[in-house]
Amino acid sequence: MIFGLILGFLITLCTGYFAVSVIEREMELRFRLLFAIPLGFGISSVLYFLYVFFNINNFKAFEIAEIALAIVLALFYYNEEKPDMSKHKFKKLSNWFYLLNLYSVLIFLKYFINNPMGSWDGFRIWNIKAEFLALNSPLWQNMFSLPHFMSHNDYPLLLPSLTARLWNYTGVHNFVVNATIGLFFTFGLVYLLFQAIEYFKRDIFILSTKSKLTNINVRNNHVGSLYKSAIDNVAIAVTSVFMILDVFIVNGAHQCADVPLAFMFLSAVVCLFMYFKKEKISYIVLGIIFAALGAWTKNEGMMFCVIYLGTIFVWFLKEKSYKYAIITLVTGAIPLCGLMLFKHIVNFQNDLVAGFFAIKSYNFALDLHRYTVIFKTFFSMIFTRFTLLWVLLLLCVKGFRIKEQNKKPFALACIIFVLCTIGYFLVYLISPHDINWLAENSMDRIILQMLPVFLFLFSINLRIGKPDSIK
Repeated sequence: MIFGLILGFLITLCTGYFAVSVIEREMELRFRLLFAIPLGFGISSVLYFLYVFFNINNFKAFEIAEIALAIVLALFYYNEEKPDMSKHKFKKLSNWFYLLNLYSVLIFLKYFINNPMGSWDGFRIWNIKAEFLALNSPLWQNMFSLPHFMSHNDYPLLLPSLTARLWNYTGVHNFVVNATIGLFFTFGLVYLLFQAIEYFKRDIFILSTKSKLTNINVRNNHVGSLYKSAIDNVAIAVTSVFMILDVFIVNGAHQCADVPLAFMFLSAVVCLFMYFKKEKISYIVLGIIFAALGAWTKNEGMMFCVIYLGTIFVWFLKEKSYKYAIITLVTGAIPLCGLMLFKHIVNFQNDLVAGFFAIKSYNFALDLHRYTVIFKTFFSMIFTRFTLLWVLLLLCVKGFRIKEQNKKPFALACIIFVLCTIGYFLVYLISPHDINWLAENSMDRIILQMLPVFLFLFSINLRIGKPDSIK
C-alpha cells in the first residue's frame, strides 16, 4: 500500500515535470516544479478517465502505460543538451514563514481527520464519484444518475478521477491518498503565490534600478540586498496571511474543488505574465492548458477557460499577431471539444441551464432583492471570513505603480478577473435556487477561487521594494 502510494504520486509528478519541461525548456526550476503539480495531476486524471471510459479493466496495463508516458516525455526533454539550471536555486525563507507553514499543515490535518471523506462537496460531489470510477467496471456510469440534485452529475471529474486512480495504486480506498492530494494542491498553491510575487516584483526592482543605483550615496550591494529583502518580505507577508486564512485551510482539507481550481487559475495568469516577460508562445500554450484543466476541475473553470482564451485571442488579433492567434485558438479548441464531448456523454442537464429555460430564471435579473442579497453577502463574507486580509492594507502605505513591463499582462489579467467576477455575479443573479441559501453556502468558496490571482496582481504593483528616489 505504501509502495503503491509513493509510486502513484511519483509517476504523476514526474509526468508533470517532464511535460512542463518539454513545453518550455528554459523555465526557471522553481516554476517547473510547482507547475508540475497541477499539470501532472491533470494529465493523470484525464488518462485514468479515458482508461475507465474505454473499459480497459486492466490496471496493470494502465500503470505500464503511465510509466511509459513519463519515460517518453523524459526522453523528449533530454534529447538535447540540458539547460543551465545553476542559476535557479531555491532560497531559504525566514523561519517565521516555515513556522506558519507548519501551523497551517497541522490545522489542515486537524480538519481532514475530522472529515476524512470530505465536507458536503468533498463527499457528495467528488468522493462518491471516485468510488464509482475506482470500480473498473461498466457500472461507473451509474454515477451520472445519482439522485440528489446537489451531486451535480454534470460536473467535470479531475478530482474523482485522480482520487480513484491513486486508490487503485494503493489497492484500497485509502484516505491518506485524499489527504496527500489536498496537501499538494493547498500548499503548492501557497508556494506558487510566493514564488510568483517574489519573481515578478524582484524583476521590476532589477529593471528599474539597474541604471539608477549609481546615484545613490551608498554601496550598490548594500542597497540591492536591502530592497531585495523588502521584496521578499512583501511576498512572505502576503503569502503568510493567505496561508493561515481559516476559510482557505478548511476548504483545502475538506477536499473541495475550489482550491485546485484556484491553483489552475493562478498558474494560467502567471503563464500570461511569463509570456510578456520571455516573449515565448510556449507560455501561452501552457497557460491555456492550465485554464483547460480548470475547466476539467469544475464548471466555473469552463467560464474562466473561455474568458482566458477569448481575451488572449482578441489581444493577438489586435496586435496583428495572427500566427499566435491561430496557435491560441487551436490549443484551446482541443480541450474544449473534449469537454463538450464529456458533457454529451454525461447527458445530464446543468441546474443553471435547466432553470434558465424551464422556469425562465432570466426574469430574476429584474428582482432587486437578489441584487441586495448578493452584495450584502459578499461584503459580509469579506468582513467576517476574510478579515485577516485587511492586514495587507498596511502594505499600501507607499501606494501602487504599474511598471511599464507589466502593463500589458496586468491589463489582460484585470480584464480576465473582471469578466469572471461579472460571470459569477450573473450566475447568482439567474440561479434557480434560493438566493439566500446559495449565496451563504457558496460565496466564500467563489471568492477563494479568484483570491490568489487578486493577491498576485495586488502585490506586484506595490511601491514597497524600491528606493523612494527611484521614479
